[in-house]
Amino acid sequence: MIDRNETSEDLDIVAGEYVIGLGDEAHRHAIDQRLASDAELRAAVARARERFHELDLTAPVASTSPQMWQSIEAGIGEELGNVADFDSARSASRPSQATGPQTAARPDPSQRRTASTRGAFWRGAMAASIAGAIAVGLAYTWVKPPSPNLIVVLLDAEAQPVSIVEALPGQRVRVVPLGPIAVPEGKTLQVWTLPDAQTGPVSIGLLAAQTAETLQGPSLPPPKADQLYEITIEPAGGSPTGKPTGPIVGKGFARIPQI
Repeated sequence: MIDRNETSEDLDIVAGEYVIGLGDEAHRHAIDQRLASDAELRAAVARARERFHELDLTAPVASTSPQMWQSIEAGIGEELGNVADFDSARSASRPSQATGPQTAARPDPSQRRTASTRGAFWRGAMAASIAGAIAVGLAYTWVKPPSPNLIVVLLDAEAQPVSIVEALPGQRVRVVPLGPIAVPEGKTLQVWTLPDAQTGPVSIGLLAAQTAETLQGPSLPPPKADQLYEITIEPAGGSPTGKPTGPIVGKGFARIPQI
């Protein structure tokens, strides 16, 4: 069922969770059925698949260190190590049901086993909860794309859009091609910005391929509205002078997104 109060951000989160496999089988089945009639959700799923495909291509292979789980279990043990003792003490403090003179109650082995089992259960449950919270936090970070500070549409000499540039926090720039650019053999595409006239053009980085790519730029003043961005064709390895030398294939001025 389509929720008319659902925002585009909600859709992105739902789609991202669906793409990375979060949720049980019933939840995924409900999303499958909704996709058949919900065009907005299908578009959100397509965007999520594109985002996670880029993660697959760029992220290094990594494995979780065994020491991480040992540390978690040790921390849980410190908090819950007295669960078994607590259960045993509570059982021992109950009034005896036997008649006659009160005698010291002998510990029931089944109670010790029960207390121990409870402690193991809660330690396992808390470990699973911590792991789940970490997974959900990471998934939400991946699902929810960072909001750009500025957006630029780069136009070619015929005023046709060739790329979109998004200035992201942390001196990062995301470049999304809107069409093919003919790059001669032995040449490469280089992204530039002009923070101010005194500094002059500064290289943001090279585009390895004509696919959506996020570049880590140098330390610069925060980008501002009307700041110039452009892409040029340079020799392989980048401009030999540190400044643009080749033809400009697209340029534009930054705008603050109204979102």
